[in-house]
Amino acid sequence: MSAGSVLVICTGNICRSAVGEAILAERLADLGVGVSSAGTQAAVDRPAPSESVEFVRRVLGTELEHVGRQLDKATAEAADLLITMTTEQRSYVAKLAPRTVRRVFTLVELASVLELLEEDARFGSVKELALAASRLRTQRVSEERDLDIPDPYGGPAKGYETAFTQVVELSEQISEALHRHVGAGQPPEHTD
Repeated sequence: MSAGSVLVICTGNICRSAVGEAILAERLADLGVGVSSAGTQAAVDRPAPSESVEFVRRVLGTELEHVGRQLDKATAEAADLLITMTTEQRSYVAKLAPRTVRRVFTLVELASVLELLEEDARFGSVKELALAASRLRTQRVSEERDLDIPDPYGGPAKGYETAFTQVVELSEQISEALHRHVGAGQPPEHTD
């Protein structure tokens, strides 16, 4: 039985969301959580750039076999939890698929909000966790933390490394929270 689905979203769906999908898919496989990704202005059917491929190879030891996919309303509505890289993308998703408004967060925002859940809170699915996190969202509004992960595409190598490192760190925080609150209550042990 599936614990739910996560959809990771950025603009072109070949850099940030492709890396986020790879990390979360690897980290959440044991929970039975399906992870996919899409772009608001996707580079449809284009492969991820070498920077994305090399980063995933270095971090996960696997090949990133990914092509860009355009986000549509049906895909958005089908996801239990939607994670964007920017507030602009979060707004785009909420306008495209209004039913998702309580399940869509930026990556930075979600990692921050999940810290507010009670340690012993347990949820039967990813969707239940997303709805509970949505109710806590306003407690983080006053923070001045930037909620966006900058788009590295076409920029210097350092930009890719910075953006992807943020994506990995936040995705791992989110993965640990899902294991704690949706899984058996124990964060996974990483072998890397």
